[in-house]
This record gives sequence, C-alpha cells and structure tokens, in this order.
Amino acid sequence: MKNRMLKGAHLSERKCREILNLFCEDLTATQIAAVTHVSRVTVNAYLKMIRVRLAQFCDDAFPLHHLPGNHLLLKHATDGLPKTSYFGFTRWNGLVFSTGLADMSKDSLIEWQTQKNLGIDSNMTAIHAVADFTNWRLYRKDMMNGSAGKYVSDDISGFWGLTRSRLMKFRGLNRNTLYLHIKECEFRYNHRNEDMQAKLLVMINRQPLHGMLSTA
Repeated sequence: MKNRMLKGAHLSERKCREILNLFCEDLTATQIAAVTHVSRVTVNAYLKMIRVRLAQFCDDAFPLHHLPGNHLLLKHATDGLPKTSYFGFTRWNGLVFSTGLADMSKDSLIEWQTQKNLGIDSNMTAIHAVADFTNWRLYRKDMMNGSAGKYVSDDISGFWGLTRSRLMKFRGLNRNTLYLHIKECEFRYNHRNEDMQAKLLVMINRQPLHGMLSTA
C-alpha cells in the first residue's frame, strides 16, 4: 500500500504513523525502536525528518518584525542545518519564538543584557532573552522584576524550563542537530494544549516527509 507520508519508504504508512504517535508522546529513539521493532538508525532518520518539518513550521511562524539582523533560520543554512549554541527568544501574541544567533559570545551577551553595546542592542531590540546552550544559561534583559530582586515568571521562563529539562536528558546533545531540538521544544510549548499528532499529520499531508530529505 502506498505510503502517503514518505514516498519510497520501506516502512508502511501504518508503521510511520506509529512512530509519529510515539514521537508525540515524547519517547526517545531507543524507546520507539523497542516498541515498534524498527532499528534505532531507521527511527532516528524518521525523527530527524519530522523535526525538520517542525522547524520549518516554527520558522515560518516567527514574526518577521522580531527577527534580529544576526538571526539563523533553516532556510538560510547553506550546508544542512544552522549551527550555533546561542538562541534568542521573543514573546509575541501569547507565544514564544526562538531563532539561532550568529556572531555571539559570552562577553557580547553580557553587553547586550546590560545595554552597554549599542551595536548589538540595536540589532536585537525585539529579543527578550538569549540562551547559551554551551553553559546552559539564560540571559534576559527583564531578568529582574524591578528592585525586588525576583525573577520574572512568564512564558519565556516556562519555555526555558521545558527546553532545558528536555534537552539535558540527551546527555551530550549534538551541536549539529541542536537547532532541530530547540524548534521541537518551541512547537511542543506553543501547542501544548492541542492534539500534537493531529496537527503534525495535517502538516505532513500538506508537505510529505520525503520533502525533508534534502535538508535531513
């Protein structure tokens, strides 16, 4: 029977849907392989294509007027996936969006946070927080709530908590695929009250997974 999710796939559409369902349940590749009796190598290949589709969806949804000049998006990558350890977070319309950032360092982050470097600040005026995934640290301009010295509790802190806890379980996450994992967290957070599997199936029906092969 023809697999509408992935043209030329060795797995049936039913098996692909099973993998998708377990992915939505947030199982690891090893766990999915054990449940489906599909090799972990094959499962990882499918999960990467799914994550590429999620990244495209999130990138397309990013409000353009919030994009800093040094942003990195999937469609701009010339050699596969964007590679950076720094990601900017912004709030808009009740959602949290992320973008990779180029030309960043720990010193430039501190300068941006304290507004000492006008060049960086003017380039990132719509970015509310920057995550350094090398040191697992979040920098934000609105970090302190007035003079009370209390951390702000909002969507960005919620998104950061989810992202940090999800990614740290991978232990030594590959920098080459970090972009896809951040975008997956963004999708999960922004659509946490929706049926993730149903939403993904609609996305894949519109653009099947074999369209992700060139990027994955």
